[in-house]
Amino acid sequence: MSDTDQFAHLDYIATPVFVLEVPADGLPVYCAFNASARAISGRPLSDYLGRTAAQIYDTVYGRAALSRHCQVAKGGKPLTYELQLPLAGEVRQVRTTLSPEMDADGRVFRLYGASLDITEETRAREARVSFHTAASEMEQFVAMAAHDLRAPMRNVTMLAEMLKDDFVDHGDGKLDMINMMDGIADKTMKLIDDILLHTQSVEAEETETLFDLSELTCLICDILDPEERHHVNVTPAALLTDKTALQIALRNLIENAVKHTGRVQMLLDISVEQLPGGMIAVTLEDNGKGFSDAALQLMNGGGFRVDGGYGLFGVRRMIRARGGTITAGNSPTMGGATIRFTLPGRIVATGAQAIARQLPLPSRPSLQQQSV
Repeated sequence: MSDTDQFAHLDYIATPVFVLEVPADGLPVYCAFNASARAISGRPLSDYLGRTAAQIYDTVYGRAALSRHCQVAKGGKPLTYELQLPLAGEVRQVRTTLSPEMDADGRVFRLYGASLDITEETRAREARVSFHTAASEMEQFVAMAAHDLRAPMRNVTMLAEMLKDDFVDHGDGKLDMINMMDGIADKTMKLIDDILLHTQSVEAEETETLFDLSELTCLICDILDPEERHHVNVTPAALLTDKTALQIALRNLIENAVKHTGRVQMLLDISVEQLPGGMIAVTLEDNGKGFSDAALQLMNGGGFRVDGGYGLFGVRRMIRARGGTITAGNSPTMGGATIRFTLPGRIVATGAQAIARQLPLPSRPSLQQQSV
């Protein structure tokens, strides 16, 4: 029986398998290369039989494979290794387990190999490393930017105080504008401090904070819409989740809605629901002019576009990094944009129970009854 007939049964194995003969005074050569392996390589069996890996792949890839074959033939111990091989017109990453067979005298005379194409796994691993590197750099950038913003905000507060010194109120609204400027600076400083606290603890285990969704939304809207032109309805809910991540997401999404509403007065609904698996889902829906095609593509998985805005891209990456998802569309009911994102967390209380739990709000009226 020829070697080809001897190993014909290997063609019934769905995994790429090969066999190498180890001559007493020569290099390991292929004596079998099953159908599954040939389908991946795109080469006929005749290209392999009686030849070394270096002869088949006349490149650094073949020499690397032959080196591994010789290592197992000499050492007599199984080995699992990864290397790159040119297969079917492209370089693929392959993980191989090679096991020796010995004769009665203890000499390795045959090697059996089983391979697995791990190209996609390797790419995914590299993408994760690249993502975590980029995320770390982004966290550092955000920390530096937030730190640099503190001084200008303090200067705005000092300027407001200087303007109010010896200021004579003539009832023409100028004092109200100064107070508004002072209030915006104060609330912005609070948001900056929250972001700095978050970025300083990113290396530690993520912690969840109990807070009120209405209070957080009110703080954001005070900064983004100080003249209270727009109307926001928000579900009263006490949440236990990553407060800073939710704050950053809401701030970016509300700012995007206000910037692109196309209306003098916009209506925005914000709701939250509990999902299985310890996740919460937050949905924002407005009656503006909706998402552009570029923004929809970006939010639903597309790559970064200069004209699509970095804020939305950053929100998507932040949410995904925390195990959440984000989807966007145009609302069939309100005619504007709708966006839904999930984060790990839970709803502790809703309705009147949530309102009872929350800290006292600023003098601004309840979000459920006001324009913001």
